[in-house]
Amino acid sequence: MKRTTFLKHGLLATTAGLMGARGFAQHSEEEIFDKDQIYELVLAAHRDVDQTREILDKSPLLINCTNQFKKGDFETALGGASHMGRKDIADLLISRGARWDIFSLTFLGHTEFVKSMIQSYPQFLHAPGPHGFTLLHHAVVGKHTDFASWLKDQGLTEEHKKGVFGK
Repeated sequence: MKRTTFLKHGLLATTAGLMGARGFAQHSEEEIFDKDQIYELVLAAHRDVDQTREILDKSPLLINCTNQFKKGDFETALGGASHMGRKDIADLLISRGARWDIFSLTFLGHTEFVKSMIQSYPQFLHAPGPHGFTLLHHAVVGKHTDFASWLKDQGLTEEHKKGVFGK
């Protein structure tokens, strides 16, 4: 393919994508979940497997919704279960289609995968998770002591980054 043809196609695809994204973002309030519904699921996933199951039975599409506790502090139900050390809830959420992230992968013990992610993208080592909990925190609550030691050897010494999302 000629360079000019490639550039024209790329420009057209980008323009179409942006126009489609704008159209996609326009929706009625009936088409999205209420923030209280999302908050209820995320909060339940911190502490109560039965309540989490009940909410998902009624509204299964809530599974990957994200609650914003503070400006920039986003958390899914799986994120809440992970930093609270609730493997039972995390397993339920994953069985229902919850999307994993580096923090839940760490909590669940997928340490070789997380190591490869950090080696490819070193900035992940110090990334704050929900509420500022670090990968080290997730390794500790998941009882992955060897991985926690590895994280410390890489320079991650704190389990919680205070103030990352404001006061």
